[in-house]
This record gives sequence, structure tokens and C-alpha cells, in this order.
Amino acid sequence: MPKVYVLLLGASVVVAGSCFLPWFTIGEVGLAGVPDPAALFVFAVGLVALALSAMGLLRRGETRAWILLAGLAALTTLTVVSIVGPTTVADRAQARAEALSIVDNVPMEPVPPVRAGIGLMAGLAGAVVLAAVSLAGVWRTDTTEPRTP
Repeated sequence: MPKVYVLLLGASVVVAGSCFLPWFTIGEVGLAGVPDPAALFVFAVGLVALALSAMGLLRRGETRAWILLAGLAALTTLTVVSIVGPTTVADRAQARAEALSIVDNVPMEPVPPVRAGIGLMAGLAGAVVLAAVSLAGVWRTDTTEPRTP
């Protein structure tokens, strides 16, 4: 039982820590997730999952159902960011390039491609582990308890 909570603890650290790594890269420049409200939400969810995992590790009650909710919240948020984020970042970079070309009176340079960064991938992996392990624990707990009529 404690091994599961150690795994959940590690996944929570990965989810919370991924907010400080680059979520997107434009050319060679990495954009960390922290100033973005979605990253702050994922960081808060990661901290909540970290606290719940620590409570489960210390045998302070069954917390896997709440960790499941935290994992699903992080997974949903990071999935939406991974779908919408590259377009948003590319549009911002395009607007900045246009503004610089107008102000400096130079030809506009093309915007480099936007790719997903290591922070976004690590956060998605941690959220999947949180959701999958806690779902398996909740499902197993429900099926192993004796049913009362």
C-alpha cells in the first residue's frame, strides 16, 4: 500500500514541477508555464495532490479518490493547453514580429515553429500516472470491500 503512495507522491512532484519548465519552444526560446493562469492552476493541483499523497503515505485516511480528481483536473487542463497553446503562442509571436517590423521599419521575419516543451510533456505524463494509479486504487478498493445488503 505505501508503495502506491510513493508513486503518487512522485507523480505529484512531477506535475507541480512541470510548471517551471518550458511548456512551449519557439525556435530555440523556451516559454515556461508559470506566468500563465493555467500553469498556476496546475501547480496548485499538483500541490494538493502532493499533500494528499503525503497524507496517504502517513496513513491519515484513504485519499486516492481525491487524488484521482486532482489528476483528472491536471490532465484536462494540460490537454487543453497542449491543443490550444501552440496556436495562441504562434499568434502572439506573429503579432510581436509585426509590431517590431512596423516600429523598426524593417521587413518582417517569419515566426519560427512552435513545439511542445519538456514541461508540458512531463506534466501530462505525471497527470496520467496520478489519474491511472488512483483510479486503479479506487476501483480496487470498491471491489474488495464486502457488500452489505
